[in-house]
Formats: sequence, C-alpha cells, structure tokens
Amino acid sequence: MTKKLLNGFLLLAIIACTTHTFAKGVSPYLPINASPLVENEVNRLATVAGISNLTRPYSLATIFENMEKIKDSHPRLYSRLKTSLARYTKSVSVTQFSTSIKASQDNHSVANQRGATTNSNLNISFRTQWQSDDWLGLYFGGDLTHYKESHLDSQIQPTGSLIALGTDWAQIDIGYKDIWLSPFQGSAQLLSTHAETLPSVSVSNNRQLDTFGIQWNYNAFLAQTSRQLVQFRPGEFSDKDKPLVAGLHFSVQPTDWWSIGASRVFQFAGGDRPVSFGTLARAFFDPRGADNDASVDEESGNQIAAISSKINFDGEIPFSFTLELGGEDTSNNKAYQLGNTSLTAGLYFPYFFSEKLSFNYEYSDWQTGWYSNNVYSEGYVNEGNVLGHWAMQPQRDFDTATPGNSHFLEAFWQLENDSVLSAELKTSELESTANVIYQDAWELNLDYSIPWKGHILTIGTYIGEDNFGERFSQVKLSWEL
Repeated sequence: MTKKLLNGFLLLAIIACTTHTFAKGVSPYLPINASPLVENEVNRLATVAGISNLTRPYSLATIFENMEKIKDSHPRLYSRLKTSLARYTKSVSVTQFSTSIKASQDNHSVANQRGATTNSNLNISFRTQWQSDDWLGLYFGGDLTHYKESHLDSQIQPTGSLIALGTDWAQIDIGYKDIWLSPFQGSAQLLSTHAETLPSVSVSNNRQLDTFGIQWNYNAFLAQTSRQLVQFRPGEFSDKDKPLVAGLHFSVQPTDWWSIGASRVFQFAGGDRPVSFGTLARAFFDPRGADNDASVDEESGNQIAAISSKINFDGEIPFSFTLELGGEDTSNNKAYQLGNTSLTAGLYFPYFFSEKLSFNYEYSDWQTGWYSNNVYSEGYVNEGNVLGHWAMQPQRDFDTATPGNSHFLEAFWQLENDSVLSAELKTSELESTANVIYQDAWELNLDYSIPWKGHILTIGTYIGEDNFGERFSQVKLSWEL
C-alpha cells in the first residue's frame, strides 16, 4: 500500500514538472485585474510585439508566442515575463494566488472588480491549472470577498473555473471565464469585469489565425445573467427565467502594426420570453426591425455593438493609439448606422521616455440610452452591476441613462530596488436629470509593491468622491504568489 502511494506521488510530481508551450492545443488565460504588475508587462508586450488581439483575457499561447518576437529587442521585458509566467508552463500548477486585507468605513462600487465594494475587508483570489492533454485543460479558480457590514457576510465567485476543449484554432471554454470586449485597459463599453463573472460557453482561437496571409481572431459566446423582471407582453413582467447574453467578436490585422475589429452583444430571453435560434438570427441580421421597430412582445431584446481600431507605433518611444465607436441602438432607421453612440480613445506608452515608466490615458464619451431597455427592468446588468463601463454604475442604481464622459490615467514606475510605484486616476461626469443630480466624481488608487522572498508585497490606498458628493477611502495590504 505504501509503495502504491509513493508511486502515485511520484507520478504526480512527474506530471507537475512536465512543461507545455501550448503549441497546438488548448491554453489557459492570464487573469484580468488579478495581478497588475504582470498585466502591465503583458500590456508592454502587446505594443512592442504587435499582439493583434482587441479583447481579453490573453491566452498564454498568444503571450508566449509573442515573447519570442522581443527576445533580442527587449531582453529585460522578456526575462521578467519568462520568470513571472513560468508557472503556466507546468501541467499542474497554482498559476495565481493573492490575498488582500483592507480597511474602510464606506460602501463604494470598485471599478472592474467583479462587483466588489470598499466595504470588503478581505479578498482571496486564486487560479490553478491541469493541462491534462493538448486537447483538454481543467482550470479551477475563485474569488472570495468578505464584507464586514453588508447583507452578505461573504461572496464567493468561481471566476477562472472552466473546462477547455479543442485545439488552438477552436478552443471551447465552459465555465466562469472573464470576457473583456474592448482593446482598452481602463474600461470596456460592451462587456467588462465590473459585474460578477457570468457562467458561459465560448469558442475562440487562442493563437492568431492566418488565412491566405490575412491574420484574424474570433470569439463567440453565450452567457447567463442574474434574474430580473422581464417584460414579455405590454405591461406584463416575469422573472421565471434568467436573461441570456450572446456575443460575437471578429478582428483582422491588415498589417503588423494595425488591428481592426467589430463586436456585437445581444441581451435576450429571460422571464417568459422564448429562447430560440431564430430570435438571435433575426436580431443579428435585422437589428432595426427586431428591436427599434418591434412591439414589446415581438422585440428580440437588447443589443449593443462597437467597431475598434488599434495602431502600434514603433520607434524610440513606442506607443499605441486606440479608438472605439460603440452604439446602443441603430440610427436614422438604418440597420448599419450606430445610434446612441459612444466614443473611446486612448494612448498607451509602454516606455514613457524611460524603460522604467509606462503611461496610459483613455477618454470615453457616450450619449443617452446606454444599458437601459424597455424589456429588461434593471437593464444590462448582472447582480445589479452594469456589464460594461464602470462610470455608468450610478445611473443604473437610479434607473437613468444620460450622457456622460470619463477619463482614465495609469502609470507604473519601476524603482531601483525592483519595487514598483503605480498610480491610477479615474474621473467621470454624468448629466443630471430632473430627479437625480449628479456631481463630478474622481478616484485615486496608489500602490507600492515590493518583491519579498520571491513574492510581491503591496501597500496601497484608494480614495475618492462619487457622483453624489460622498467621500470614500480604503487602505490595503496585499500578498501575491
């Protein structure tokens, strides 16, 4: 019996030491907003190597493939990424683990943190992987958040828990996968990580595809949101079934330095509304007739779309320039014109006049009507949190959908002792209504991260003032594997 156990442990050890480069099979993903320092390095890689993806999360197959492009041109970046991502090359591994202790007396919604608020005093996040075979990957993860003064003592999300099947050109993911439909780092108009992670089924390529010399990517998914009252006939509502969200993204890379893409998201079904492929097909091919000109009982649901472009400039000071035009509806009674538009523009400098400093700026502006719909009483949300841009959370709390804008600035400064000072500033402006008066909001997040015995220790503070003039603050101490 003892010999069998020893043989079993030896077999597990051999499996754990086996390395993978994800050359032909499925691949794990780099978690979104879980490890800011690693993500900053990957964002640098995306610009200098010209990663074509306009959505996140990045697959490790894509990251490792593009790392080879900068091995000679950016040896320090290559070395740091190779070290920090080494655990992903093992068949069995804990790929990410962090815990944060926080102190606050407020209850403010934190942007892009899966529904978390400043009322939390403990957060634990982890991701593990088992690359069983080239065609099969088993990933287990989760986020535990404990609240000191709330109707919820704690919140557990199985974020990162999924089964991956297939190959590099068609990976099927089943479970709780984060989906960020935007080329930007600070916000995503169509789908972000501001709300709790949705259970979903998706199919996408984990490596850039090449067809007749044309580079392209795709992602299609079906997800389920939380329960809400849904209007299925004029004046009649039901919360029998949970609404569904379907999305489609496609992008091409005409040149090594330019990527363009398009995304569409459909919110449909729920309550007593029927679920059918015909509903989706009608909404996709006739958005005007299926939504704008349809009665409540014939309306397909709610849909939003965006077209995006990212250009990477190479030179002594490399940078990327990104644009995205979104629409919450159609315009001028034409299916091909976006209505209730949004515009986001961004400049990212991976090396801002220095190899030790990176800088990012993003600006968003939107018209009325976003995330609001006559069919869905709470709108485009999950557990009360908007599925898209964080700055519109206050509007959904008060059932308004007015114009507004936001600014996002982020900087990472690497110091001599390999510690990192990071700063993140967000501002937002919402147009007031007759019943709700909004004020200009701002928030500042400062972190000082220190390498310690192979791990990362972070001390930080988070302060600001919301759109109702309420101040909030939080201090934190974090430890990362």
